[in-house]
Amino acid sequence: MKKIENVILSRKGTAILIISAVLTAVICLIMNLFLIPAIESAADGLRIFDMSFLYSSDSARSFLQALSAEGKNLYLYRQLPLDFFYPVCYGCFFIFAFVKLQKKLNAFALLPTALAVFDYAENTSIELMLRSSGFSSVLAVFGSAFTSVKTVLMYGAFVFLIVFAVKSVLRKKKNKSNSAVNV
Repeated sequence: MKKIENVILSRKGTAILIISAVLTAVICLIMNLFLIPAIESAADGLRIFDMSFLYSSDSARSFLQALSAEGKNLYLYRQLPLDFFYPVCYGCFFIFAFVKLQKKLNAFALLPTALAVFDYAENTSIELMLRSSGFSSVLAVFGSAFTSVKTVLMYGAFVFLIVFAVKSVLRKKKNKSNSAVNV
């Protein structure tokens, strides 16, 4: 555990943090500016599963029925492959940022890990719904639950990131004023 902490706190860890932050931002922009609007347009303006906090079995069925063949291909072969890579990027970003801001590896690293697990569960359920020849209301209910948990965990990760950043700034200010007094 200490070895992992040392890697994260090293220069190599800083490079991984920066790379994961850039990849997270780029993927987020591609999905939100291009892919998601195109898929929603191909579904008569209905929201994609990933962007709906809670969706019912009926709304999932309506989305799937409204989605054109082109929209389905875009979802399956552009959006989802990118969305399967996305949790690795933001997971690394959050874990490395949490450790760097707190100067230690602790249980908070489990939050981004759980977030990624629920995102993968969401993506898998979406892919199964898109590939299925029939409609499964059970799959839609589970997919909606995975999306809801993922969303809550994502907000939680951002809240902790802000809290840790503020604490880090305050700690640096305190250390700076202590060292000025000691001079």
